[in-house]
Amino acid sequence: MPRLQAFYRRHYWFLVLFLLFVAMRLLAILLFRPGGFFADNSDYDFYILWGEMIPSGYRTFQNMWTAYPPLFPALMLPVFELASRIPPWVEPDLAFHVLFGGLLLLFEAGNLVLIYRLGNRLSDRSGDFAGILPGLLPATLYALLFAPVYTLLGWFEAMPLFFLLLGLDLLLIGRRWGWAASAAAAALGFLIKLTPVLLIPIA
Repeated sequence: MPRLQAFYRRHYWFLVLFLLFVAMRLLAILLFRPGGFFADNSDYDFYILWGEMIPSGYRTFQNMWTAYPPLFPALMLPVFELASRIPPWVEPDLAFHVLFGGLLLLFEAGNLVLIYRLGNRLSDRSGDFAGILPGLLPATLYALLFAPVYTLLGWFEAMPLFFLLLGLDLLLIGRRWGWAASAAAAALGFLIKLTPVLLIPIA
């Protein structure tokens, strides 16, 4: 309990930011429609079409890793199947948007935690300032950016970003097993999108 209390006191402001971050994005998933006045679509419409083709016997993007490596459909298609079992209400695609958006929100929350950890680890300052750790600034900037919220509502970029940040965090952890764990994180990210391969030259 004393260690938990010390953790709470040390990371108090980040925990406040984390709760606000998750609450705002959860409400955005429930209440915002991607595209605004400029468009009324997102890649979610494409994911729904993809899911609807499976019961018809089609297997889209089979072995086409440049478009969609296999881990993304392995995560997305079961969510679509679960959502298709929920009776439609208000909007036919509401259940899928909420469930898949909730899955992406887990990765997005992980992104905030990793940015906070990386900010603390990479800071030149040896300690904190007035009880506030240096990682709070980059985490706050990420939380306030509009682009990640907009992307969360229509695309799955939070997933590969999570594994990219996780791999970078593990590279800098300073332990012998960090390299192997970083390689595993980059490999999982590569199975979602090709961009996490950028960790190879960084390593």
